[in-house]
Amino acid sequence: MNILAIVITYFPERNLLEKNVSSFIDDVDKVLIWENTPEPETSQYRFVEHEKIEYCGDGVNSISHALNYAWRYAEKDGYKFLLVMDQDSIWENFHEYKHFTVDNLNAPVGIWGPQYRGKSSTVAFKEVYSVINSGTMVSLELVNRIGGWNEMFAIDAVDDEFCLHAKKVGINTYRLEGCHLIHKLGKPDKRMFLGRIFCMRNDTPQRLFSIFRSMTLLSRMYPEATAFKNEFKRYWLKQIKWITILEDNGFIKLWAIIRGIWVGWITKIVV
Repeated sequence: MNILAIVITYFPERNLLEKNVSSFIDDVDKVLIWENTPEPETSQYRFVEHEKIEYCGDGVNSISHALNYAWRYAEKDGYKFLLVMDQDSIWENFHEYKHFTVDNLNAPVGIWGPQYRGKSSTVAFKEVYSVINSGTMVSLELVNRIGGWNEMFAIDAVDDEFCLHAKKVGINTYRLEGCHLIHKLGKPDKRMFLGRIFCMRNDTPQRLFSIFRSMTLLSRMYPEATAFKNEFKRYWLKQIKWITILEDNGFIKLWAIIRGIWVGWITKIVV
């Protein structure tokens, strides 16, 4: 057995999920579809049927928990690599991605991720501090060295924590520049401002609380991660600006951000 893939779903859109799975299923050995959709609605969202697919989930709405399940499943059945996918992603050229990250013996050993949003680059790959969950390809050998995914992070910053922890134990993270993954973020909302149209993520207050709690906690756990902390600073400044100017329920969302930062600072760190 070579590649085990896991797709994590939460009230998935049929068309998007079908395109998601069909974009890579021919190049993997098995696909776990982990259902974060709560019971008893789960069975309504089992849109994709295939001999390689197995539906699973235990009612715990946690990405890190699902990934640790996949890790143990892969270990038990002897898979060599784990591919992680969100439900809202579609590969443009997964076969090429697999060829480089799995089949290419000359590729650097590490955690791999693709490009997003169709960006172009003049280099084959580059080392980065983190890649998002969706599209991550990692060998079971490296997951064992890292120790799996930290379940203090249920939804947000699961990917950043995994990569930052990997760096701490000597494992690098790379982005393959020639392979693209189309990935949908949040619930986009287009707004007009000063004659221009802006596409907003439009996260809920609950999601903003989770994001800022997790990012603040990570900043404390990995004080040496300068690139991550700089990106976090740029992110929260940008979010506050657009929430204040354009988004609905701005005060409620800003209060959620403040609470998230505070909880992130006082939360006890578990490693």
